[in-house]
Amino acid sequence: MKTSHASQKVETAFTSPELCVAIACVVVLFSMLLPALAGNRMQSSAAGCIANLRHLMTGWEMYLTENNDGFMPNSPTGTTTPSWAGGLAVQNWSSANGNTNAMNYQTNLMCRYLNGQVSAFKCPADSIPSDNGQRIRTYSMQGQIGQPNSAGVMLQYQSYAATYSKLGQLNAKMTPAGLIVFAEESGLDLSSPSGMDGWMQINNDYGSVPGTYSGIATFPDVPGAYHRWGSGISYADGHAEIHKWLGSILRIPVTAHMGLPGNYSSGTGLQVGSPTGPNAADWQWFTSHCAAHQ
Repeated sequence: MKTSHASQKVETAFTSPELCVAIACVVVLFSMLLPALAGNRMQSSAAGCIANLRHLMTGWEMYLTENNDGFMPNSPTGTTTPSWAGGLAVQNWSSANGNTNAMNYQTNLMCRYLNGQVSAFKCPADSIPSDNGQRIRTYSMQGQIGQPNSAGVMLQYQSYAATYSKLGQLNAKMTPAGLIVFAEESGLDLSSPSGMDGWMQINNDYGSVPGTYSGIATFPDVPGAYHRWGSGISYADGHAEIHKWLGSILRIPVTAHMGLPGNYSSGTGLQVGSPTGPNAADWQWFTSHCAAHQ
């Protein structure tokens, strides 16, 4: 007797309970995968940031070799030209020409050592655009180093912190491995009246007695925190790292036109409080790697 094909029909569709279980499994697997993907992106951005900083340091060291161990001039607006970033490279959250015009960088001192390429000026994790597009630069040179301005002095706002214009000025108090050259600057500073000009002002708040502090600790310009509350930083011996901030003062999420947090005051900067207080650990670390007491 022949078997009816109809009687051998196999049901292939999912039942509703089976479909719900399958969807739930996919959701669980995807939720497990997301942190790994986010971690990979973070690692990739950090690696790219360190590579860019090393590229900048190669140019900085080449200038050093060609100029009798003199440091490349820093970039306070309208003070020292030519400089590492160029006087026209000021950035903000709106539509500053320096945000997107790569020609502003072509005549600066650094670009000649980068074969005209400007990609090394920007951290891969700095991805939020200004009104006229993605900005060119994330990094600034810390304000205690560089060649003197046309008046023969270093632009600074403190009396007792050292400034450095030549490699020979470094010693046991401040070694090449400990001296910060470039650091990411926070998007916070793009909202300040002066924008971001490539010169990161430092306030060590040193008193007249070595090893002591006076007044209120501040960040006049604010180091960035693009890497899970860490900042890309390079040093005068050529090495670079992602330095993690310990406290909440510098853990500022970057948002376009973010405004200024309550403890930021125009003209004084991001308020930390007592130089020896519980909130000052990141400020003490950062400023001690920018300058020693004279």
